[in-house]
Amino acid sequence: MNGNYNGGKCPECGSTKRISGLSHYECDLCGRQLERLPLQHDFTPEQTVPRELRKSTDRNSLGTTIDGTEGARRLRDVHAMSSARKPLFLDLSIHQISKECGTNSTSADAAQLLIEADRDVKLGMIRRRMRGTQGMGEDESREYRARAFAAASLHIRNSEGRSNTAPQAAMSWGLRYSDLAFAIKILNRHRRSKSGCVQEHPIGRRARELRQELERIRNFMSEQLDMATVNEIMDRCEDMLRASGEPLRRGDEWLTGPLCNTPSSRAAFEIAIRSMAKQGLPVESAMTLYRRLPIGGLSQFMERTCPSLFE
Repeated sequence: MNGNYNGGKCPECGSTKRISGLSHYECDLCGRQLERLPLQHDFTPEQTVPRELRKSTDRNSLGTTIDGTEGARRLRDVHAMSSARKPLFLDLSIHQISKECGTNSTSADAAQLLIEADRDVKLGMIRRRMRGTQGMGEDESREYRARAFAAASLHIRNSEGRSNTAPQAAMSWGLRYSDLAFAIKILNRHRRSKSGCVQEHPIGRRARELRQELERIRNFMSEQLDMATVNEIMDRCEDMLRASGEPLRRGDEWLTGPLCNTPSSRAAFEIAIRSMAKQGLPVESAMTLYRRLPIGGLSQFMERTCPSLFE
C-alpha cells in the first residue's frame, strides 16, 4: 500500500509518504525502513516441495522441453547442432603451436602468420582432402589439418631464420610430408601476394637457408661427437655443397646440380649424412642425428640409402 503515512512522519526526513517494500513500509522520500508489512493470510504457495533443478550443462533441458515425437526429435537434433560450440579452426592451429613451443616470441610469430593468412583464405574452409586424414573421424581430421597448418607456419618462420622445433613437431604429430608441403604452399602463396612484400633474391635466400641448416645440424651433432670431429664434418659439408653447385657465401653462383631442386633442409641434412659416412663414423650416429632432428621427406633416404653409405 502506497500513499500518505497517517501514523506519523518519517523520523529521518519528516515525510508522511510511504511505499510498500519487500518486508517493511519504506519512506518514499529517503527510503528509510518503517514498520513491518502486515501478514497476508490468503496466500498459499503453489508447491511446498522444491523442484529438482535442471542441469545447466544439458542444453536440451534449458527453457522449454521437447517431447519424444518424430518431429520433436528432429527439432531437438537441429537445436543441438546449432547450439553446440566448436573452437574455430584458427584457434585449434594456434593452440597446437602454443602446446609445442609455449608462449613466446617464436609461437607469436607463427600464430601471426596464420592469422594474416586466414583473413585472406579461410584455412578451415579449404576442402582439399589431406592424405593423412584417411580413416579419421570428422573431429580427428579437423585436428590433423589444424596441426598441418601449425607445423607449416613454424616451418616458414624457421626458414626465415627464427629457429624453432618445426621438424620435431611435424614428426611428433604424425604429419605426412605431402600434407605439410601443401599447407606450406598455401601460406607461402599468401605471403607472396601481400602488397609491398620485398622478395628476397633466390640465390641469397638459398645460401641463407643452407647456412642456417648447417648451423642447426652442427648444434645437434655436437650432442654426441666432440667439436673437433664436428668441425671436420661441417667443413666437408661446405665443400660437398659447393661441389654440387650450391651457394653458401656472397658471390656464389647457384648452378644446376643434383641438389638444386631439393629443399634446403633436406639438401643440408643429406650432405651431412654423407660427410659423416666419409668421416668413418658408425651408422648409429647418423640415425641418432635423424631421431633428434627429423627432417621431413628423408625417411626413405634414411631407411634405404643411409645404411649403404656406412658399409
